[in-house]
Amino acid sequence: GRIAGYEIMINTTSISAMIRENKTFRITSDIQTGGNLGMITMDAHLLSLVNRQLVTPDEALEKAQDQIGMREKLTQLGAVLKTI
Repeated sequence: GRIAGYEIMINTTSISAMIRENKTFRITSDIQTGGNLGMITMDAHLLSLVNRQLVTPDEALEKAQDQIGMREKLTQLGAVLKTI
């Protein structure tokens, strides 16, 4: 089967400024801190799918934007990864 993995970004004044100033590399950080506004990164959502056993840790790692960070988080959760 398939399941949607998603990222939610709200167009805040901070996000708008980053786009306008071509500092898009900082957007992920703003999304991470914008959880109270309903924002969520793709990697955070993938991790929640792993926690709910809707995707395997390896599937989440394959689709992660930050594979090193995802590997660390999955390892902290005690997930067993088939990929090296």
